[in-house]
Amino acid sequence: MSHVDITGFDLTIDEIARVTRQKTPVSVTPDAVERMEAARVTTSVGAKTGVPLAPERIGEFNRRLLLTHNVAHGPLAPHEAVRAMMLVLLNSMASGRLGVRPLLAERLSEALNADRQIDVHIWGSMGQSDMAPITDLALALYGDIELQAGEALAMLNSSALALGIAALAMADLQRSLDLWSLIAALSMEGFAANPSIVSEAALRSRPFAGLERHGSRIRRYLDGSYILAKGGPRHLQDPLSFRSLPLLHGTAADSLDFAWRQVETEFRSSQNNPIVSLEDRSLVSVANFDTVSLSMALDIARLAFAPVVTGSAERVAKLVDSFWSGLTVGLIEEDGVGLPGFNGLAQFHKAITSEARLATAPVVQELASSSHSNGNLDRAGMAGLAARKTAEVASLCRSIATIELLVAAQAVDIRKATPLGVTTSKLHELVREVIPFAAAGDSVPHLDPLLLHIEGRNSDVQRMIELA
Repeated sequence: MSHVDITGFDLTIDEIARVTRQKTPVSVTPDAVERMEAARVTTSVGAKTGVPLAPERIGEFNRRLLLTHNVAHGPLAPHEAVRAMMLVLLNSMASGRLGVRPLLAERLSEALNADRQIDVHIWGSMGQSDMAPITDLALALYGDIELQAGEALAMLNSSALALGIAALAMADLQRSLDLWSLIAALSMEGFAANPSIVSEAALRSRPFAGLERHGSRIRRYLDGSYILAKGGPRHLQDPLSFRSLPLLHGTAADSLDFAWRQVETEFRSSQNNPIVSLEDRSLVSVANFDTVSLSMALDIARLAFAPVVTGSAERVAKLVDSFWSGLTVGLIEEDGVGLPGFNGLAQFHKAITSEARLATAPVVQELASSSHSNGNLDRAGMAGLAARKTAEVASLCRSIATIELLVAAQAVDIRKATPLGVTTSKLHELVREVIPFAAAGDSVPHLDPLLLHIEGRNSDVQRMIELA
């Protein structure tokens, strides 16, 4: 099995996903170990900032610091979120900026590689570091040793939980968006939509990187499709949920690219206060634990998916509506009984789409009043909430996209127009491996088997996506 070297300066979202979900081992590089010798902090924090500590009180101060901030409550973070949190914290330690001993990093990497289960409460962070949740981790890993000067504070300043959750959510959103463009191409075939929206002329007219990427992908997915032939499309202009498809996905891609860069930059950034300047051999008081850049980036990423999910809901609504699609009512062949067919699934689709849209609301407006610690901590970035909301949107998007796939496959079979695109036909075949065509009198297929099948055939799905 390959492993990931932790240097402190080049951790990526993809590496976090690998270590967290595939249990890829980690190791701190020798250079990073050498860097992990730095100045020690010997004053208190918050309202007590500036109060000097005698050397013999430092161990007790660190213990009390963790215990007094161990106030997190509520649900426990998923195990993969805790693993991601541990990796982000390990990377910060390896940078040398935290001024902690290599012993702390060694324990952290051992716990990761042993896949140790640690309970971390997910509530309790205002986004100015993950103080409360981080103490769950710190007490579990280091409760039996005496922390030295600055070590407890360095961990309290970390936003490792928010960053870990954010990284996994970003990876999931990226995967959903990539697959969604392929699914939407199949929806276009089910609707007999006009492919002019992904023509080279259309894409040249708006030179946005995301539009070009997803528009050209959709065009290639449709290569060989009947809708590219004369007489294939039914309309000159389709409803905007089809006509704006490359614009919606392209804008989401550009927004996600921005957020991706911001999150990975945060991995390379200090969240500590004070910072240890190895170059100047000094301590510098800062507010690096204020992760407004992370909250803002995640807000932008989530907001970009609001039109994506709305577009999906409208495409599904148009496919099941015989007035718009020209197909049978509810995409079920008429047998005289008059059941609603896929209309019920479309209603469920609209319901979870509404949940996703509400979850995209920004969080950077902060608290109504955020003055704490004698007025010293008078703002809150809410990065933890932003990360959890992003994970919620990512989870909903997975189901929203897969329902569109179920409906698109049924619409294609009802329309009986051939051939399908070279790539869309492969996607259709993958659906039919576990979800048979719903004939008159059949129950509407359940979503879970298809979700599991896509997950199990991840490498095949990825090859379909990457054909473009």
